Amino acid sequence: MGEDLKFSMLLPYPAPEPIERLFKLVERMQNYPIDSIWLPDHLLMYPKGYCPDVWSVISALAVKTPLRLGTGVTCPHRRHPAVFAQMAATIDHLSKGGLSVGIGAGEAMNLDPFGIEWRRKPVKKMVEFIEVCRLLWSGERVSYEGEFYSLNNAYLQIKPNRKIPFYIGANGKRTRFITGMIAEGWIPIGESPKTYAKNLEDVKEGAKEAGRNIEEIDKTLQIYTAIADKKEDLNFVRMFPAVMLLGGLKKLKEGGYKVEIEEIGDEFYFKELIPGEEMENKLYDLIPKVPVNLTDEFSIMGTRDECIERIEEFAKAGVNHFILINVGPNPKETLRIYGEEIIPYFKGD
Repeated sequence: MGEDLKFSMLLPYPAPEPIERLFKLVERMQNYPIDSIWLPDHLLMYPKGYCPDVWSVISALAVKTPLRLGTGVTCPHRRHPAVFAQMAATIDHLSKGGLSVGIGAGEAMNLDPFGIEWRRKPVKKMVEFIEVCRLLWSGERVSYEGEFYSLNNAYLQIKPNRKIPFYIGANGKRTRFITGMIAEGWIPIGESPKTYAKNLEDVKEGAKEAGRNIEEIDKTLQIYTAIADKKEDLNFVRMFPAVMLLGGLKKLKEGGYKVEIEEIGDEFYFKELIPGEEMENKLYDLIPKVPVNLTDEFSIMGTRDECIERIEEFAKAGVNHFILINVGPNPKETLRIYGEEIIPYFKGD
């Protein structure tokens, strides 16, 4: 099992300034047996900070690193699929390692403040977006008539050198089923071993419906990780999974976890969160109310050996590809321990 596991890293967003620090971080990651680098695709993001356009950053990284690059995740609302398909194919030509596209149905923080419409059948729109991209990547003249997009004898004058896989950021039953039917990968966030195993069944059902083998699908997980010998050193970084959980209480309850925080209303559903001083202040007030045992259940935090145990639990639940969100408390040391000790432990090196 361990030899088949993949370990990738999500670059920190909001990003450190200047932007060259991201490039130096990727150079450091290349020293370790890391499979790929992933980046969030946001216009706005928690907490406040520097948030450059991810596709510009990926384009620059594509000529700098042999590692595969991916987004975790983009959406179908901010770019027409023809424009996106051309951009992605171009990046594939620039890239030494190849490109993966993480995509989701969208969320308020990247759309509502900018007046971008997204609430009418966003899942159907996402599916059409994927279909149009794949048609255009064929290099043939194609026609298509959907509810959101239409093509009339259209074609691009560039096609990818390699197949560009779609990973769907599916956090609901319907989108997980669709992932199994059409996607090359599942890329959720906010899972425990218990919820991952349960929700993976939806992906399997979709794959079965489409006549696909579940082994064709890369079963990833974006997850916060931190390594420290002293538990008290993890107190601050637990705020990251806590914020994620505060925005996903509906999902927690669906997974059988009993969490009652009276101050939370429907506006805290993660798809509806919009960064701003009022919301952020409320979040900081609520973070201490999230039980520590819950943040531990939905993250990989602890000593080196405790993190290995957690990885094994998630692997047994079905994860074969970890996209690690390194929150420290000493990020450089956490990266080193993964690169020199934890990943080799699972790879048998």
